[in-house]
Amino acid sequence: MIKITQDINFENYTLILPSIAVGNVGQLSVDLLISNLNLQRIGQVFSTAFVPIVGANAYEEHSKQPITAIDIYAGIKERLIVIQIRSPYVNSLTQFFTELKQFIIQKKIAKVIILASSYDYEKREIVLQHLKLRYIASPDIHSKNGKLFHTLKWIEHKPKDIPGTSRKENLHIPGGGFARSIFDYLSNANIPCAVLFKFCSEGDNITDAIALIYYLNQWIQVLESNSDNSNNDTTHLKYPPSWKHLFGKPLQHDIY
Repeated sequence: MIKITQDINFENYTLILPSIAVGNVGQLSVDLLISNLNLQRIGQVFSTAFVPIVGANAYEEHSKQPITAIDIYAGIKERLIVIQIRSPYVNSLTQFFTELKQFIIQKKIAKVIILASSYDYEKREIVLQHLKLRYIASPDIHSKNGKLFHTLKWIEHKPKDIPGTSRKENLHIPGGGFARSIFDYLSNANIPCAVLFKFCSEGDNITDAIALIYYLNQWIQVLESNSDNSNNDTTHLKYPPSWKHLFGKPLQHDIY
């Protein structure tokens, strides 16, 4: 069940959500988006597919407003609706996908962007860090944004050739969670959608999240960027307070 607590016209908004994938890069990227745009929580998703949780506010240290397994945030100025998923899925996602599709159609949301990640070892050739980003786009997204993606020198994720044949493997994102499944589901419903993901390894994935959020920002341009920065990186990114506890407390010095 999707519950919205504010009366907002979402027509022509962009919906962004993470797939629970290797390194939680999509979820960390959504954290950055919510924190830096000061998006307001406007609803929740209740689904038996995900482990139920409740905790302290992830973005305001002294807030008494709790967070749940799946919260919905919105930015009126940016025309964004963002879904943050904080727990793993343990049951079938069919009902979750169906309710999301119905919500998108009912609210006349313009497009959906799924943020994800994939195992670094799947990208076998040696490439620069900034080339470890890929996208998959539905035909509607391609027709409207193909020229932009070409100008940005984005690399489309395509199926691999099967050695010794003229056939190709089925397109998949190893370690990408439900990214490919929800992309196919929404595409088959003629909903414009795309997956943006980064090859990475488990560990401290903050830099991966920053790279992915910049990748997203090249397209939708909602975060300020520094034109003097040779890496074209976003500037002044604010980390949410909850990130202080990503890796636990520092080690005691007296153990050395």
